[in-house]
Parts: sequence; structure tokens; C-alpha cells
Amino acid sequence: MRVREFEKEILKKCVEDREFIKFLKENPKLKLELETVDVRKEEKVEENNYVVEGIVGEYLEEISYINHLTSEEIAVLLESLDEEESIHKLTEGNLREVAKIAFDYLIAGIDYLDLIQEGSIGVIKALEEYRPSNGELLEYIKLWVRREMILFITEKVETEKHMYKGYFLKRKEDLIEHEIVAELEDEEEVEAVPLEERSEIIEEKISEVEKLDYTSVAKKISHTEEEILKRYYGLVGNKRESLFEIENELDLKRGEGEKIFEKALTKISLGGGRSLKI
Repeated sequence: MRVREFEKEILKKCVEDREFIKFLKENPKLKLELETVDVRKEEKVEENNYVVEGIVGEYLEEISYINHLTSEEIAVLLESLDEEESIHKLTEGNLREVAKIAFDYLIAGIDYLDLIQEGSIGVIKALEEYRPSNGELLEYIKLWVRREMILFITEKVETEKHMYKGYFLKRKEDLIEHEIVAELEDEEEVEAVPLEERSEIIEEKISEVEKLDYTSVAKKISHTEEEILKRYYGLVGNKRESLFEIENELDLKRGEGEKIFEKALTKISLGGGRSLKI
């Protein structure tokens, strides 16, 4: 199943945990087909000449030193899933995967570390519900991680949509009230654009807002920026890569990789704001 199809299924049928558990039982050993490069535009941010040195970089640096769990280690830990230490080791062993998946949902207005938190909740839920019949543990965990992240960003976008719709409806009410008062007081100065036409413009705005969803929101970073961060912090492949190695692999000019890296780290370290720009 493609990732986008999986996301639609989650939002349509699996908002509740019990619904998702049922979905996974009906689709044992489900694996997702990763999409090609996301074609959505990158969020435009003001240029600056500073680098944000903070918790995001520190977190990625810290988890980059966590060793990958081998299949043998996972098998042993699965035999004692009722023990707190086993849960801790399996959760920790999947933090880099959570950090990697988070880039897929890093849209404007979303904090990267909030995605990490939601993904970590997904890991814990997966471990609580996992049964051998669910297939490979790591694939099962990824499904839960993506599910928690997509629900999180969708809720934020829907909240903003509700806010915008409320704003436009209030404007429409104000227009009507102003028109009524103007008529009652026989004001000579009337808006050049008729009330009906102005109301239609507002209705069009409301209609535009209703059509928006998380796929309408720009990504925080470009594909190249994302690739550099993943490689530098060891979120892909078997080891961390130096900026020199990354420049060679991505065919970048000498020194260009460092500039892109610093810009990307700054972007994902800055959080908050709106997702929808109307």
C-alpha cells in the first residue's frame, strides 16, 4: 500500500486506536511503499545569517549514537515484552526511525520535536499491541508511528481551517449588519461593490478553505536539505556521513553542503506559527 493511500485510510476509518488495531488485523504484515520525492513547495522563510543552536540539533546528535538493534536482539527482547527494560530498549532502538519518518510530516507550522513526541507514542502503542501474527516488528512500529503523526498534523490543519472559516463568516455578518444600518440611516456613501457580490467573494474564500488539508501545506525544508540532515545524523544507511562525504554523494560544490546543512538545521529548529497561509 502506498503511503498516501495509507494516510487516507487512517483519516477515514482509523482515528480511534481500536479502529486502527482492527485495520491492522485485517491487513496482516502490511508494508508501505515509499513515495517518490514530495513535489510540494518548500515553505518560504526570511533569510538570516545565524544558526539556531538548540535542542533539535542536540537531540539528533544524541540519538545518532544509539546502536541499531540486530534481528537477534529484537527476537530476544520480544520474548520479554512484559518487562520495562525490554520496552525501553525497543523504544530507544527505534528513535532514529521515528526521527527519519518525522521529516515526511514536517510541514509549515509544525514543530519537529512535537512530531518526534507523537511518533514515540506510536512506538509505545505498537509494542503494547504487537503480536507475532502482525508480521515484522519494525514494519509494524512504522505503521503506528506514521498514524500518530498524520493524526497530529491533520488536527492542527483542521483547527486552523475552523479558525479561518469563523473569521470569514464573521466578516460576512459584519457586511450584512453594515448594509442594514446604512439603509436605515439613508447613508449616501455606499460601498462601490454590492453586498451580494462581496458576500460571494467571502463564500468563495470559505469554499477554498474547506478544500485544504495537510497536503496543501508547504514542507519546511527542501529535498536536498532533508537528505543532508538524514545522512549527517545517520538516519539513513549504516553510518553517519561527514559533510565532505555528503557533498561528494550529492554532487555539491565544496563548502556548499555545510551552508545547506546549517540552513536546514535552523529551519527545523524554528517551530510554531500557522500551517495555512490564506
